[in-house]
Amino acid sequence: MKWMVTCRETTELASRAMDERLPFADRVAMRMHLAICTNCAHFNRQLQQMRFLFRSETGDASGEPGLAPEARERIEAELRKKLDA
Repeated sequence: MKWMVTCRETTELASRAMDERLPFADRVAMRMHLAICTNCAHFNRQLQQMRFLFRSETGDASGEPGLAPEARERIEAELRKKLDA
């Protein structure tokens, strides 16, 4: 990846960074862009905030992060209906 990335590339990197560890060059390029682009920095903060909120709000009664077993069963049933149709 090049050292200076566009806004589009930065948002893609920020999204990928939510799921995987980026290579060093990509992390540096993204951070350099975030340091100079307030819009992308704002987008990245929003992603981080959403991740935090989803983790804290999707816990079950045991306090463990993730979907409650009932919610998992409802989602699985709906997916099975759509796949079988």
